[in-house]
Amino acid sequence: MHFKYTAVAASLTLALSLTGCGSDSDTNSTAGTGNTIKVIDGYLSQAEICIDQNKNSVCDAGELLPTLTNAKGEITIPADKAGYPIIARAIAGKTSDSDKPGTLGNSYELIAAAGSKVVTPFTTLASVQGKTLAQVASELNLPAEMISGDYVAMKASDNKAKEVHLLARSVTSELAPTVKDNQAAELTATTQKIQKEIDDQVNAGAKLDDITIEIDDSGKASSVTIIQSLDAYLKDGDSQFISMNQAYAIDEGIFKVSVSGEKQLTLTDKNSKVETINYTTEGNTLVVSSGANSERDTFIYIAENISLAVTEDSDLILWTKGDLQKSQPLAASYFEGKTWYYLSDDAPSQSKEAQPMVAKMVFGKDKVTITEPYSTKPTESMDLPWKMDGDKLFINFPEGDSDFSVTLYLEDKNMMAVYNYSESRMGVYDLFIKHEDMAKNLYNKWKK
Repeated sequence: MHFKYTAVAASLTLALSLTGCGSDSDTNSTAGTGNTIKVIDGYLSQAEICIDQNKNSVCDAGELLPTLTNAKGEITIPADKAGYPIIARAIAGKTSDSDKPGTLGNSYELIAAAGSKVVTPFTTLASVQGKTLAQVASELNLPAEMISGDYVAMKASDNKAKEVHLLARSVTSELAPTVKDNQAAELTATTQKIQKEIDDQVNAGAKLDDITIEIDDSGKASSVTIIQSLDAYLKDGDSQFISMNQAYAIDEGIFKVSVSGEKQLTLTDKNSKVETINYTTEGNTLVVSSGANSERDTFIYIAENISLAVTEDSDLILWTKGDLQKSQPLAASYFEGKTWYYLSDDAPSQSKEAQPMVAKMVFGKDKVTITEPYSTKPTESMDLPWKMDGDKLFINFPEGDSDFSVTLYLEDKNMMAVYNYSESRMGVYDLFIKHEDMAKNLYNKWKK
């Protein structure tokens, strides 16, 4: 069976055309002489490394190394650079964390002093707060040797390291995109709040490797179960998926998916036709087969409400454990004063060949400025009126262009999936993405 649902993103219909973009380097290495370090939240692979030669806690021009961290988070710092602080850049849509499948949903930076063997959230806390690691350990009531070392490896022999690891992966969600953007007092308070929730989880007998601690918009800390692999994601209840290409979406609609046996998926289409297919997972890749046909879909981002997979034909599929047929409340507060990156497919309505596009939308009180950041052909920005019409976001385009109308169906802390009610794009789901790195990397991987 050839899975025709392989197509991606629904168009903005802005009369903005988008083509071309460069690709990311996948180079990584630990070769050469020097100081081999590890970048750890879990082990961070495909992270960028900067040598902070002017010691200003900023990755300046000329400081970025040409190689990326390997699967163990390792990279070798050249001997002549060993006397400087190290900045590690974890990049949304590119960097992977051994704690979870897919790539990161948000970007952040870690920093460590010269000579450190590890770059972690704890070395970052020490730098931002202007303290030693020993002082940070004392304040957190954690062993100094753990927060200054490879706490992931230490879990094999000491359960206390599980607390350390949980704190590390929870703090990274609260880090700013750059080291300089972190506020010491705010980060300290956030870390203490997370630490208190971890203490409560320890007392409750929670399995610390199965959770992370998140802080919601009201400032409340709570535990959230983490997805540990693509296979675990598939087996954790029923899923739904749909192509984000208009032609495929209208033709095929929403598929409902369940794991029905050992390495078998049961798919139900919009006409209630049921088919059982075989599957395996290879890291972040879902391999499905039916008869002589097979397909490999690579998941870039995996979360409970929104997951994204790119097919062998470079098409994007929206997966969810939620409900693609139930809208959610949407208000002006989602947009006013905020910047979103709108990812969609600019293919003609009858075309099943994806044409990815990204529009940067900067929302003011009643106007939105729209540009195409990755177009090979420079386009002028458009300043257009916007408003909420009930639960729908409405953008009024000039005469001759279709107006834009969407409403919310799925969301997590990094993005929203919206249903398009625009006249020319009815029936498709698009993405509003918070972080530019994620939008750019999704776009690049989609185009490949």
